[in-house]
Amino acid sequence: MTENMNVKNVKYEEKVYPRTQWKTDTVNRYVDALESGDVFPPIIVEKESDLLLDGKHRLEAHKKAGRETIEVQKVDVPEGMTKKYFAATLSAKHGDRLSNADIKQIAIEEFEADPTLDATEWGKKLGVSKRTVYNHVSHIINREKRNRQSKAWHLAKLGWTQREIAEKLDVTERTIRDDTGKNCNLAKISDILGPGWNEQELTETAERLDLNLTDCYAAAIAEMSDAEKLKTLGIKTQPYDVWKFQSCHDLMGDNHPGRIPGELIAHVLYFFTEPGQLVIDPMAGSGTTLDACLLMDRKCRGYDIDTRHERIDIEEKNLSEGWPDKTQKADLVFWDPPYFDKMDSKNIGEEGYIENSISKLSPGEYLDWLFDKFQKLHNNTKKECQFAFLMSDWDPENAKRHADSSGIFLWDYADKLRKAGWKIRRQIQCPLPTQQVHPDTVNKFRKSKLLAILNRYLLVCVK
Repeated sequence: MTENMNVKNVKYEEKVYPRTQWKTDTVNRYVDALESGDVFPPIIVEKESDLLLDGKHRLEAHKKAGRETIEVQKVDVPEGMTKKYFAATLSAKHGDRLSNADIKQIAIEEFEADPTLDATEWGKKLGVSKRTVYNHVSHIINREKRNRQSKAWHLAKLGWTQREIAEKLDVTERTIRDDTGKNCNLAKISDILGPGWNEQELTETAERLDLNLTDCYAAAIAEMSDAEKLKTLGIKTQPYDVWKFQSCHDLMGDNHPGRIPGELIAHVLYFFTEPGQLVIDPMAGSGTTLDACLLMDRKCRGYDIDTRHERIDIEEKNLSEGWPDKTQKADLVFWDPPYFDKMDSKNIGEEGYIENSISKLSPGEYLDWLFDKFQKLHNNTKKECQFAFLMSDWDPENAKRHADSSGIFLWDYADKLRKAGWKIRRQIQCPLPTQQVHPDTVNKFRKSKLLAILNRYLLVCVK
């Protein structure tokens, strides 16, 4: 069904219309035809917005000929198609077809937005072959393929099955087998680098091949011993029960509130696990544990309720609803929970811990919550599983809330762990570096005659 519309009410948007330019000669011919009495097919506009989809030459001819109205057909843009692509398919149905340059531009825009589009089906609607489409967007398709291969390799290295990876990336298992095979750049990184590579060469290779630098390091040092890996990563082994790290390792974890040094995780892996064993991190945060395991050749599954970093290897899971099923097969569980009363209210949310963080509970509720998780973890892990729990003391003298509490200290955590059935194997001090304390905070504590808490403790437990 068609209707007459005032030419002034037809909307035109350059970013939606598929033609980058129209021909003045064509418009002039249409004007002559209109004046001679010819009738043109209706132009096509979107029903909802009156946006022009097809018929720019006819619209301009009507305007130039002084016509106030034009016949229009109002249509809905099909679901799953962009307005510009749908408009292009309309142009493909009549004699004045789109130029190759216009088709190329539309193809690039469409495949940039969704590199998984089927080139054959996409081109068929515009009357062009798969080869033509591929010539226009092969760089996008190949880039997406390399990106998918890297993701598949990364997840496979962490111990994901081919079925799990296929479901995560929404492809077939056969595609994953190919992606993680010898054609993957990460799988052949040693051949690409050659013997005797250095840090600069590895960094330049990662940039040239558009690869994640942590993945490149993991691939390049895969055949080394643990000691050689730590040395290559610039981590000096600290063989005692005090681990001091001045900053967070650049290759491990993204910027995140409460981020811990990757060197700390690397030490846990070095002293308490073997290559190939499975590590579980129920509050993975920025992915520090995952990256450390990747570099140290341990399998790892990471979970978090906060997925702001959009890492493909962190699965969404609220620990309040129970431990992940994979925990049953864990060789080691590493847990660095939000410390009690650590984040003030202004930091809760986008820049701090998410709302409803356990750090906002009362002292008793906080310890009871931890005890419940300690107990359930003990009951649902295999006999050989170890549990590494990282925490900090809480002194009520430094707090505005719960000032009447007696505090939460190392012995409180240890008591809950023992009651839950765990045996504490080692206590390791992991103090915060003084550089992480803002000078204003230092001055505040000095004037108030309070002691800032810099110490953290790692309790390594066995069943």
